[in-house]
Amino acid sequence: MSVLKILRIDCSARRGDSVSRALSDHAVATLQNNLGMISLVQRDLRSGIGNISSAWRDASLLADEARSQEHRAVLAQSAALTNEVDDADVLLFSTPIYNFTIPAALKAWIDMICRDNVDGARAHDINAVPTSKQAVIILTSNYTLADAADDFATPYLKFMLSFIGIKDITVIDATGLATGQHEVVSRAKDAISVACDKLTQAWSKDTAAE
Repeated sequence: MSVLKILRIDCSARRGDSVSRALSDHAVATLQNNLGMISLVQRDLRSGIGNISSAWRDASLLADEARSQEHRAVLAQSAALTNEVDDADVLLFSTPIYNFTIPAALKAWIDMICRDNVDGARAHDINAVPTSKQAVIILTSNYTLADAADDFATPYLKFMLSFIGIKDITVIDATGLATGQHEVVSRAKDAISVACDKLTQAWSKDTAAE
């Protein structure tokens, strides 16, 4: 029997008191309760992630067969992160909005998995082949509201996920925490339940057809 493979990506600089992490915990628990068994890979960006460099870029431009052992070492983290994405059925992001956009560590993660486009090489070829993967983005903030004029996180994440072929994207809005955390979290949990039920139904239908 197929098991749903989830790649969980936590981006908050906080740990124990992070609302985004708590909501991601809730999403994982809900899916586990719905399906009985899941496969979970956790990628915590709290401690940072490697950034691209001149050596990294030079190695990324080489054909695989032309790369030396040193080149492969430079690209090792990028390869590991890309393999995690390739292997997942669902990407579950929990991310706060920092200064109206995504955390620097999440941007670095995106650069690592989109290494053939860091210079915009595919800017005119953004119609990636759609995949069956789904993405759930749990978005938190104190004051910046999702889809407001000063929210640059939501459109960017949607664009980049679509860019890599993920078209089924659900955004869980947990923004505006400063003006009513209990209400915002409660609504977000309800939205997570709905999203998880939808995902469970789709997954059960797909596996039944195998």
